[in-house]
Amino acid sequence: MSRTLTMLLVLGALIGGPSAAAAQGEGGGRTAGAPQAQQPTGFTPVEVQAIRVYFASHEQQVRPLPPGIARNLARGKPLPAGIAKQQLPAALKSSLPAREGVEISLFGDRVILEVSGVVVDILEGVFKR
Repeated sequence: MSRTLTMLLVLGALIGGPSAAAAQGEGGGRTAGAPQAQQPTGFTPVEVQAIRVYFASHEQQVRPLPPGIARNLARGKPLPAGIAKQQLPAALKSSLPAREGVEISLFGDRVILEVSGVVVDILEGVFKR
């Protein structure tokens, strides 16, 4: 009888008890309910509108990216070497909402949103031709 009771307790612990992942805090050691840093998802509609309006009324001399660099410029990848990024004009930068840890810059004929050198979003076709 005690053997049956022991088996039932072990079986109950395996089926109904917390999983090993939950006991260790799922997700690589994070505890449940711990705040997670939210990654930027890209340009906000306000930023896109402000950038498009600014460059529609302020001519900016830009050159298209060389094909090899343009191919390597993609979301989720580090900024490719070989062309210098330029800062946004001060008037445009001051009109954009501040976002901590996010940098918006010009990269050839594109506007890039990056975090720590990694491309988060790319805005194309904003310059007059």
